[in-house]
Amino acid sequence: MKLRISGDKLTIASAHMLVRHDKCAKIHGHNYQVEIEIEGELDENNMVIDFSLFKPDVIRMLKQFDHKILIPSESKDLQIETKDKQVTINTCEGKLYRLPKEDVVFIPIESTTIELLSKHIHNLLKKQYPQFKITIIMSETPTSTVVYSGED
Repeated sequence: MKLRISGDKLTIASAHMLVRHDKCAKIHGHNYQVEIEIEGELDENNMVIDFSLFKPDVIRMLKQFDHKILIPSESKDLQIETKDKQVTINTCEGKLYRLPKEDVVFIPIESTTIELLSKHIHNLLKKQYPQFKITIIMSETPTSTVVYSGED
């Protein structure tokens, strides 16, 4: 059986940039809408998982990305230096950014595309809930949605 969680508390307001992209190379933001499907067998209480336990865990996990600038720490196109309370980023396109460290979250991916963000979120949840099949449905605009279930 499958259940799905969604709603305002699963929205992430974040900024990012896609280096080497005509339109999206500049820092810009999205209000990412996240829905999560979790599939498994019914337990002794006839539930796949207790909503009151699962949803708060998901909200806490997503909170780390909310109102932050998402930086892909595995990018080959960025030179990243962290010193004291500052993060300096040089892009392959010659842009230089200096950001407060508290405003940045480093994600171990190559690029902050919605595809790789949804995969990263999936992997975080899968570590916590390995017994379930997890699907991430993530939108960066009302017309741009990615669905990721762990199959590459």
